Amino acid sequence: MTRLNKILLKISLIVLIMVGFGVLKPQDKKELSTIKTQAQDKFISQENDGENVKIIVTPKTLAVGEKPSFNIVFETHSVDLAFDVTQINSLVDQKGRVFDQSIWEGTAPGGHHYNGILTFNEVLSKTEFVKLIIRNVSDIPERIFRWEL
Repeated sequence: MTRLNKILLKISLIVLIMVGFGVLKPQDKKELSTIKTQAQDKFISQENDGENVKIIVTPKTLAVGEKPSFNIVFETHSVDLAFDVTQINSLVDQKGRVFDQSIWEGTAPGGHHYNGILTFNEVLSKTEFVKLIIRNVSDIPERIFRWEL
């Protein structure tokens, strides 16, 4: 065994012992990165694609003490999107509180591309999660989008 091999063997043993006793944790950096990514992705866009209509929802404002708002995009190539978004949605929190009064600022109903911002009229109370429910779009009774707070 060469001198270099002996040194590398000793270093390898020391590293293994340190990992075994928890002094070095090779996964720590990865775990911290995962936690950071989860925090950043907390309010990522969600999609629901069915019956020829894709709905993409991205929270714009989702914080306690503020009025919840969402960017919503409806996309299709074969269905007429002739509905009033404010009449087909509700927001439900962990306690079962239902928000169903909203304002739509965006494109007018009809056609194949419909998008805008949906803002609820009430401020959000402390809760662990919210669910945005969009009903009866292209024969799908409910499409549910959920975010942890």
